[in-house]
Order: sequence, then C-alpha cells, then structure tokens
Amino acid sequence: MTSVDPDPALHIDERSDGIVHLSGELDMATAPQLRAALQRLLDAGASRVVLDVADLSFCDSTGLTVFVWAHQSFPAENGFILQNPTERMRLLLRTTQLEQEFDIR
Repeated sequence: MTSVDPDPALHIDERSDGIVHLSGELDMATAPQLRAALQRLLDAGASRVVLDVADLSFCDSTGLTVFVWAHQSFPAENGFILQNPTERMRLLLRTTQLEQEFDIR
C-alpha cells in the first residue's frame, strides 16, 4: 500500500488490490494531488482505476473535474469505477448528471 499525503485535507491510499481509497476533502486545493496520483498509475500502464470514495467528506466541482478526466483517461471497459459513494456524493453525481456516465458500485 502506498500512501500519498501531501495535503492533510486529502488522504490517498493506493492499495495493493488496485483500489485507490480517498478520505478527507477533494477540492481546488487537493484535486491536483489526486490527478497526479492517477497520472502516475496511467504512466505505470494501468488501464483501470477503482476509487473508493466512502470516506470522502467533501467534493467540489474541481474534484468532479478530476473524476471526468479519469473517466476519459483510463481506456479499459469500466476503466474508471467509483466505489462506495455516500448518499451526498450520489446526490452530487445525480445533480451533475455524472451518475449516468460513471460506473458506480
């Protein structure tokens, strides 16, 4: 497990099972760290990413932009998966109509 934690407001744990667990706040200040972590996965040859967002306490439009970028960047079928979204996250995805675009489990 690799932990990437340059900002204490967002914790990114890249688990050995291929799941990236997010906790804390995903916003304008922290979104670049998530995008950088996902870019490293792409550069390493990953064709798929599972983001476990169960412990994400906040996500703004900048965070959603990273999700859209990841959805477009990971080429495999179901290459971008959001796992365990809270009801609040589901409402945000529904409101922005991203719920229809993403594979949500």
